[in-house]
Amino acid sequence: MKNIKKFTIVELLVVIGIIAILIAMLLPVAGIVSKKAKETKAKAEIQAIVTAVKSYESTYGLLPFDDGAGSGDVGTYYDNLMETLTDVKNGGGGPPTTYRNARHIRFLDVPSDYATNGYVDPWGGDYHIFMDTNYDGQVSVGGDTLYGTVFVYSDGPTGSSNDNIYSWK
Repeated sequence: MKNIKKFTIVELLVVIGIIAILIAMLLPVAGIVSKKAKETKAKAEIQAIVTAVKSYESTYGLLPFDDGAGSGDVGTYYDNLMETLTDVKNGGGGPPTTYRNARHIRFLDVPSDYATNGYVDPWGGDYHIFMDTNYDGQVSVGGDTLYGTVFVYSDGPTGSSNDNIYSWK
């Protein structure tokens, strides 16, 4: 019989220790990559919403939603706006019964989880959408006056203003 060299328990523990150290070094990097991927997804969705609103305005000659309060946050009408832009009922199930998109044009693609979650950012919150519905060329967002038609932001991962993701910054 050939003499087969076997690993000692110390050698195995050293190898396991090295592997554990390498995994511990990679875990924070994986978290950072995941965070950056969500931020990138949020930025892309924000730009898609801005483009959809502007496309709607170009098609119909007016902004997609006016709550009668003038320029500002869509707020409680968020779901109605998303139904109008996606041409899908909130919760799925075909076109909405709204008159706001009479041609049934899909200005905004519907995410795969739209039926259960609606149109939300990667952290599960609604996007904040501000539109110049009185057409004076400016919108007030927080304490800032912004010049343009539509502005969108996400609260980001923590919901604090330090990590918001904006369409205008």
